[in-house]
This record gives sequence, C-alpha cells and structure tokens, in this order.
Amino acid sequence: MAKKILVIDDDQSILSIFEYILQEAGYQTETASDGYEALEKVKQHADIDLVFTDVKMPGLSGIDTFKEIQKIRPRMLVVMMTGYSVDELLKEAFELGAYGVIYKPFDMEEVLSIIEKIFNLPQTATAMA
Repeated sequence: MAKKILVIDDDQSILSIFEYILQEAGYQTETASDGYEALEKVKQHADIDLVFTDVKMPGLSGIDTFKEIQKIRPRMLVVMMTGYSVDELLKEAFELGAYGVIYKPFDMEEVLSIIEKIFNLPQTATAMA
C-alpha cells in the first residue's frame, strides 16, 4: 500500500503542487491549509506516514502544529518547510525531533529524494524519530 503524506501550508498553490507531484510519484496525499485542520487530519487518518509543514502560518504556527502532532502521534516523522530565515524556530523544531527542513522555492526532485530517504530508514531509526 502506498505511503500517505500530509502537507500543511497556508498557500494553496504549494498544496496543489505537492499533491500533484506526490501522487504522480505514487504516494497518497492529504492536505491542510492550517494547523488546526492538520491536527484533525492526523486524528482521522492513523495511516499518515509523514508530514511536511510550513513553519510560518496564521493561527497555529508550524512549530506549534508539530508539538500538537507529537502529542497525538509521538513517532510521526515531520519535515519543516520555510521561505524565511527562521533559525530560532528551526532550532526549536530540530530539538523537538523534526527530521529535516526544506526551503522555498522547492526543488521537487530534492523533496522526492528526502521522502525516499525517510521511507528507506531502518525501522529502528523511524521508531526513534
């Protein structure tokens, strides 16, 4: 069964691009336009394998969304996305256990490469993340 990836971003065009590229690569996708919607999706879909979340969003920030996801699914792998220089926020994300960060504008080949690396991690590594 295909891996399911949740993409969280307040920019609809980014959600559309991710959804198209990921589905073309054989992944199932869920999208959310803010942190609150994302938390509902995580609660509803126990089969989500990976989350990409924007760092800066109105309402619930990407960091706060990540913290809440960890309460629901402590071992969820999360990759932060940003178009800004937000070193302090990214430092906090890594301290919380974020897998990585990608910078906008995205190179979708790089994104797919990161996904492939994540899904090829040994199970012990993903269980610890």
